Amino acid sequence: MNFDVIICGAGPAGLTASLVLGRAGLKVALIDKETSPGNKVCGDAIAAYVPKILTKICPEFAPAWEKCIMKTAVNTCRITSPGGKTLDLQYSESGYICKRSVFDTLLFGLVKQLPGITILTGTRVSDVKTDESHVEVATGEDQVLRGRLVIGCDGAGSITARRLTDARTDLTHCSGAVRAYFKDVKDIPPLTFELHFLRNILPGYFWIFPLPDNTASVGLGLPSRVIAAGKVNLKDKMFRIINEEPGLKARFADADLTGTPEVSLLPLGSRDLTVSGHRFMLCGDAASLIDPATGEGIGHAILSGRYAAWQAMRCFEENDFSASFMKGYDKSLYGKIRRHNRFRYLIRRTVVSRPYAINGVISLALKNKLIRKTIKKALE
Repeated sequence: MNFDVIICGAGPAGLTASLVLGRAGLKVALIDKETSPGNKVCGDAIAAYVPKILTKICPEFAPAWEKCIMKTAVNTCRITSPGGKTLDLQYSESGYICKRSVFDTLLFGLVKQLPGITILTGTRVSDVKTDESHVEVATGEDQVLRGRLVIGCDGAGSITARRLTDARTDLTHCSGAVRAYFKDVKDIPPLTFELHFLRNILPGYFWIFPLPDNTASVGLGLPSRVIAAGKVNLKDKMFRIINEEPGLKARFADADLTGTPEVSLLPLGSRDLTVSGHRFMLCGDAASLIDPATGEGIGHAILSGRYAAWQAMRCFEENDFSASFMKGYDKSLYGKIRRHNRFRYLIRRTVVSRPYAINGVISLALKNKLIRKTIKKALE
């Protein structure tokens, strides 16, 4: 089977790249190991800029998103310090909380409408190779797909990254997260998502993000090195917080767990990695683009998918798929995401890791409008 571009992974990055390239008329294969879109462990937070970008790429996104009732608008971030003080940061634009399964299914539906996209779900990539003239992607179904370019959007542990770069998992630059859905959590403020920086989990945090039908996405993220060193069971840790933490246990006293808590590895954008080369690019978690301070990943995945698709179109225009020409993608990624992540990693190391630093910053922000504005900007 021959294609212009083969995209490995149908998460936000792969779906975004597919939308751009499919609308440009290229012949695209989109492969994903799952039979249905998205249930990755995350906080389900979608930044305000994400719908704008997707609408520019695909105008049909706006009405589909408007009709989606399985989302909650939020415009306030409530931060609770280790000392128990709370700071509300209100933004002029609303973001959203929406389950990944819902959000990815919406994007997947738009991709399916494009005539140039061949979708292979329930198909696991087993190997990726490049040579001078083409790429080959082998699947566990004994298929071999040929193309002129491959875009790896296949998440943490990416087969594309493992085959085409020397990058390996480094726990110093990863976090682990557990997420569960609870119904009837008490005292969730309207239009507000919560980040709780508890003393015994720094530089991680506990989150409560509101969803429709009085449901909340609840979870805990911790650096992988902390998890490994302390042999932390994330699920047990989350339930201890819910059942024992002052200020939280009363809110969960009558809450019901719906479904099963799930755990995932999150590759952070806190180190420089190879993200492109001869006939390939990496996006989203495969390129380790998750915000080191907040764990935000959906927006960065979508941005990277768009940049990769733009670079792919330039490759076809110039008939140049060389590693040197692909550096245009690296430049876009650095300008918008990698530089941002370096700053967030500095915040995590200097502020988020230290209880006294968070307490001090929150106390000052409660008194000083300029500091509140600075924190808002840092979290955007």
